[in-house]
Amino acid sequence: MPVDKQVLLRYQVLNKCFRNRYREYTIDDLVNECNKALRRMDKPDVSKRTIQNDINILEADYGIMLDEKLKQGKKRLYRYVDTNYSIQLFRINDEERHKLHDAIRVLDNFEGDPMYDWARTLLMQIEGGLFTDESTPVVSFQSNPDLKGIDLFGQLLQAIIKKRVLKISYAPFGKDSYCERIYPYHLKQFNDRWYLIAQAVGYDSLGHYALDRIEGFEEISMPYKESDVDFEEYFDDVVGVTVPEHLEPVDVVMRVSNNRFNYIKTKPLHLSQRVISEDKNHTTMSINVKITKELIALILSFGPDIEVVSPASLRAEITKSIRALNYLYHIDEENLHS
Repeated sequence: MPVDKQVLLRYQVLNKCFRNRYREYTIDDLVNECNKALRRMDKPDVSKRTIQNDINILEADYGIMLDEKLKQGKKRLYRYVDTNYSIQLFRINDEERHKLHDAIRVLDNFEGDPMYDWARTLLMQIEGGLFTDESTPVVSFQSNPDLKGIDLFGQLLQAIIKKRVLKISYAPFGKDSYCERIYPYHLKQFNDRWYLIAQAVGYDSLGHYALDRIEGFEEISMPYKESDVDFEEYFDDVVGVTVPEHLEPVDVVMRVSNNRFNYIKTKPLHLSQRVISEDKNHTTMSINVKITKELIALILSFGPDIEVVSPASLRAEITKSIRALNYLYHIDEENLHS
């Protein structure tokens, strides 16, 4: 029987609690842990009876073995007999396994095409999580199952594919929420967040909407406006998702410590990255991009290991940001010692 997202989340929480050898959980503790996870997804709380039923299903259908001897007075405590055990929530039969293998082999033919990178990543997770006979997964991926807004991804993807006009309720950081009619075109991930690239009705330029800031949306009945943007090239001149259409890309020249450049060399800041010169301690490199807030944040993240040489306007902006950060740090230090 298919398991919906809320039930799956409860099973994951219970599994984690049962494996914890350093804490003892009563049934009330388990209910509390499950409800905390559900609230992070803006889902309603469940009752003790629901969690007891979940435990019964896990014992009957998934074969978990709980230590029956653990007690806290008259209260039962819940923990696996073997805390190294972990349930496999996604179980497939041999036929399904072979079909997935075939799908992977087909997509392998597209290796190197950025259009299929997302599919390859997904299939890597399937291989790491499903194609092993071990009870513990052998591959871990960075993910946040509680990320707000990620549950909208599938619906937004369908709206793009089916060319539907949407009315969204959007809450920018630190500002009041507002409603806007949009033509949705593209979904892009950057810095562990997903963004919807769309054009607001009545505007010519594109905007980006963070999924975790979309409070809700609905389809509305009006003609869909096609985009003439080639999204395979649209982000070529920027770092991130902001594409200032009024700006032209410029050469950003940076002086990087060689210790840090060894990392940057294997994970370039941008596809245009090239080396200008090298000495004993530093490498001078450049990228050709539009100046955006995402670029400034990326450069600042490297601390003193990167110095912007040119353009002068960007160097001044980086200097201003560093001074502001130092000022805030100084204020925090004074408050700490006051």
